Amino acid sequence: MATDVANASKTDALSDAFVLVYATFPDEATALSAGRGLVEARLAGCINVLPGMTSVYVWQGRTETAKESVLIAKTRASLAGETVAAIKAGHGYDVPAILVIPVIDGNPDYLAWLAAGTAAAKT
Repeated sequence: MATDVANASKTDALSDAFVLVYATFPDEATALSAGRGLVEARLAGCINVLPGMTSVYVWQGRTETAKESVLIAKTRASLAGETVAAIKAGHGYDVPAILVIPVIDGNPDYLAWLAAGTAAAKT
């Protein structure tokens, strides 16, 4: 019986759509602070911060190069809008790079864990 319940929750997790929310920040501390806020609000089940990235882009007509950090937030598609809004609200950039990337498939156990971690989003 316990196995049936566990398998049912894995199946439910797979029926949910999941996304990765990708955002860049000026430094690791800022990205980590934003990500921690998402996890604490249960808008993301898990975040990763990748420090030390170099970005090249055109801003106000000039080619710029900047050191940045990447935040990857793992969440349910139904929370993507709120997650993007939360990142944007606390972001220091005029036009922050925030992308929502669909997850096609994944480890059923992990997806069930991710669904549980975002089940009671404090919105």
